[in-house]
Order: sequence, then C-alpha cells, then structure tokens
Amino acid sequence: MNENRQNIICATERLLQTHGLARLTMREIAREAKVAEGLIYHHFKDKAELIFEVVETRVRETKNLMLNLPLELGKSTLLKNLENVLLAVYHAHYEITPIICSIFADQKLHDRVQEIVKERNMGPEYAIEGLDVYLAAEQRLGRLSDAVDTNTLAKCLWMIIIQSAMLDRLIGNKSDKTHISREIRNYLQTLMAGFEPRPKTQKKIGLKKSQKL
Repeated sequence: MNENRQNIICATERLLQTHGLARLTMREIAREAKVAEGLIYHHFKDKAELIFEVVETRVRETKNLMLNLPLELGKSTLLKNLENVLLAVYHAHYEITPIICSIFADQKLHDRVQEIVKERNMGPEYAIEGLDVYLAAEQRLGRLSDAVDTNTLAKCLWMIIIQSAMLDRLIGNKSDKTHISREIRNYLQTLMAGFEPRPKTQKKIGLKKSQKL
C-alpha cells in the first residue's frame, strides 16, 4: 500500500478514536498526517471513502483469516480453529465500534458508505461465506454433526462475536484476551453441545425425583 495513503488512513483513525466524527475535517486529517490537504483527495474521493478505508483496513485481516480457514482443515481441533479466528474478529470489531456508531449517527455519511460497499461488492457476507465453507468441509470430515446447517452456524458465530465486541466497547469492558478467549470457548461449546436434553441429564433428573419421594 502507498505510504502516504496508509499514513492518511492511520491519521484518520487516530482522530476518529480521540476526537470523534463531529470534529473530523480534511484539514485536521492533513495536519495529523503531516501532508497537504490536496494529497488526501488524490487518494480518496471524499471523507466517507476515507472513513470506509479506516474500517476496511481494520477488518481486512480478519476477513482474510475467515476466507483462509479452509486451509486449516483437519489441523488442531475444530473448536481451537474457530476460537482463534473469532478472537481476531472480536478484537477488530472492538476497535471499530465507535467509528461504526458514528457512521450510523450521520444519515448522509451512512448512505454514502452504503454506496461504497455496493460499488466495491463488499460486505460481511464474504467473511461468513469463508466460515461456512470451512464448517462444511469439517462436516464432511465427520468433525461436525450432519444435522448442523453450516451457513446458519456461520451466521450465528459471526453475530455473537460482533455483538459481544460492540457491547463490551459500549459499556467500557476492557478487551482482555484471556477473558475473551474463555467467553468465545464457552459460546462454541454451548453451540456444539446443542440445546436438547441428553439421556444422561434425563437420568439425573429422574434420580433426583426418586430421591425426593
């Protein structure tokens, strides 16, 4: 990536994180990046495109991880592979939550960002698709139940992690790797276990009832 372009993106993110969208101007960005204001327009059409690039830069690595998940097929365990990639997704979205919220607060900016997403044919569905492909492949290996709809599971995992990251950021919880890893592991284990009562559980319930009698 062009050094000046990357410098402008980084400067924009710093300003968004410290000053917010309301005070973000091209002049302030130029001052922060130590470049001429005209140079910004050489790389970006408008402020919306620049903000979009800030978000896209943050999530690009996680999208690549999701798309490359099929390469991890059969390696380690299914739970560990999922935990690693979902942890990266969590941290990326923890960082961009304030920016995303700012975009939704400005209708004109929001509409323009939506245009950019459509123009570039981008969106979270492509990352989810990579996760779906990986889960389907693990299913064929017998490491995931045939009863699971892999596309639905991929969407559930994505939404749980995004929501968790946004909630933690909004209420001020620290992004602690150990704690988050444990939470993600719990989510995965719960989903993998399912919700239907197991025979062993039913026997325990029957035993408790007989003891009461």
